[in-house]
Amino acid sequence: MAHEPVDVLIIGSGASGAAVAWSLAETKMHILCLEQGDWMKPQDYPSAGRDWEQRQLGEFHYSPNRRARDTDYPVNDAGSPIKVANFNGVGGGTVLYAGHFPRFHPSDFRVRSLDGVADDWPIDYATLAPYYDENDRIMGVSGLAGDPAYPPHQPMMPPLPLGKSGSALARGPRRERPARSRADPATWLCGQRLR
Repeated sequence: MAHEPVDVLIIGSGASGAAVAWSLAETKMHILCLEQGDWMKPQDYPSAGRDWEQRQLGEFHYSPNRRARDTDYPVNDAGSPIKVANFNGVGGGTVLYAGHFPRFHPSDFRVRSLDGVADDWPIDYATLAPYYDENDRIMGVSGLAGDPAYPPHQPMMPPLPLGKSGSALARGPRRERPARSRADPATWLCGQRLR
């Protein structure tokens, strides 16, 4: 098996590599996807435990410099306004992904025409919209229609329920005790009984 020829070699199994592999899966081609790291077990993800915040700052940090796993390599981003966010393992950066699927606005494709900066894209939003829709369908993207942060479109799935914490935050703090500080909502919100 190690010496069998392949038709397509995909380097990296993150979002892009997985999408390419998925798109070719039903062909008769021999496809090989190489990844620099190990298979991750979902029960090992930070979200599986109560110490998720601490683990996101250590072994699951977005920066390989901070994470320092055996499969990581140092990245010098000191002079860059953009900080690397990757993961070396099967799933790539999707291991750290929080599930946010933003769409570009139609105006984002025309920054030269509208804002006088950079260049306009050679395509427009309408050209990409069917691909956004396909990705949303495959990934199970949910949400509310009418969010002004995104171009008008109908979400593929209904929004997820808020859960206990989200419902408590939506109701607002109870006024059983006086607020500690109006200047810092987090200070007084944490002091209220939200359970």
